[in-house]
Amino acid sequence: MLPFLVGGDYLVISDPAAVHHCLAVNFSRYDKGRDFAEMFDVAGNGLLVSESALWARQRHVVATVFAAPAFRSFVVSTIQRHTAGLLLPFLDHAAAAGRAVELEDVFMRFSLDVSYAVVFAADLDSLSLEAAAAPYPPFGQATRMAGEAVMFRHVVPARWWKLLRWLNVGIERRYAEAKAVLDDFVYREIGKRKAGNLPLLGEGGDLLSMYMAWPRDPAMTDRQRDGFLRDAAVGYMFAAKDLVAAALTWFFYMICTHPHVEAKILDELKSLRSNSTSCGGGRGKPAAAVFDGDTLRSASYLHAAVLEALRLHPPAPFEEKEARDDDVLPDGRRVTKGTRILFCIYAMGRIQGIRGKDCEEYRPEMWLSGSGRVRHEPSYKFAAFNSGPRSCLGKDLGLTNLKIAAAAIIYNFRVELVDGHVVEPTDSVVLHTKKGLMVTVKRREAAFDE
Repeated sequence: MLPFLVGGDYLVISDPAAVHHCLAVNFSRYDKGRDFAEMFDVAGNGLLVSESALWARQRHVVATVFAAPAFRSFVVSTIQRHTAGLLLPFLDHAAAAGRAVELEDVFMRFSLDVSYAVVFAADLDSLSLEAAAAPYPPFGQATRMAGEAVMFRHVVPARWWKLLRWLNVGIERRYAEAKAVLDDFVYREIGKRKAGNLPLLGEGGDLLSMYMAWPRDPAMTDRQRDGFLRDAAVGYMFAAKDLVAAALTWFFYMICTHPHVEAKILDELKSLRSNSTSCGGGRGKPAAAVFDGDTLRSASYLHAAVLEALRLHPPAPFEEKEARDDDVLPDGRRVTKGTRILFCIYAMGRIQGIRGKDCEEYRPEMWLSGSGRVRHEPSYKFAAFNSGPRSCLGKDLGLTNLKIAAAAIIYNFRVELVDGHVVEPTDSVVLHTKKGLMVTVKRREAAFDE
């Protein structure tokens, strides 16, 4: 679980007090660092890698866009539309065929389709019945290759991947080609917008439209403005796509291995059924139910089950920082300038001193108060969405995405782990599985017949 430790000196931290000290109280003393920005250069100068004044300006823009009702409405409607139009039909087809499916790949395609539509107001449809059996579309392949290359850069000594980059061979060559594909797609979309060819689907609520409507900095050249838009689009794709897919994968692994949790979620959803909408159906096929984001706000147990899965399996298992100055941690340890620190979010969810003797167990109830409301947990103790000023601005929308997809699947289908299939995490900057999540899917006929 610690591939980052190759070829470098790190201070590894899993103490909530130290997390709070570094990421919140003394935020200005700890940066992403030049090494991180260079390893993740596909993000350009975007929010994911920016620091200091540039980070503050970009954070303000992102916070304003994410809070805008038009954007939030567009994101939620996009999630619901893709759940109804892509995810459920795919699973229904698999159920009818009686074949096993690799659910992590399904979620990767679903998340790619959702994030692409949110950014560009255009449909990639990589999970459509026609496309799901085919290779990823070029844009999807490019995002996957870029993610693998960033992981590679974390694993090997810097001098090695920099040599490969200089020689333009191996994974670094494929990485350069992937970045060229991403740039071509994104700059082409920007060009369409500047020419006035706005997609009809988004009606101005998509991410690119929102950013293009942002007041322009007079000091920016056209090229710099386009670069700013490109970095925003690519950054969102990388922040949203793999993390949501990984979270859904581990959530359903927990559901498959804890049927009593599935039963409680199903009972909760049945009480909300009158507020869901039907999709699909026709030509002799039964309709499925999709729950909207507002309805699921009252699904406290589902929310708790999602948070508990994130505690045990945080999609981003580590956070990395570099000390800008000398410092002293709450436990007395000294940190010298330039020290690179790994905050082990994965470990924090599994330490008895933090979570108690049953820390390895999956218990959604721990997130619920006596009245049944979801209990608040400080971010420095539950850091799945980071902590401090760099806390994830897309937390609410991300949770909404997870709950809409999860509720639709659980209500309409029974998902069962294939016998003998072992699920374990892989070494990665995102907590993917080593061999996927092989499951069988069966219709809940009562749900389709209602």
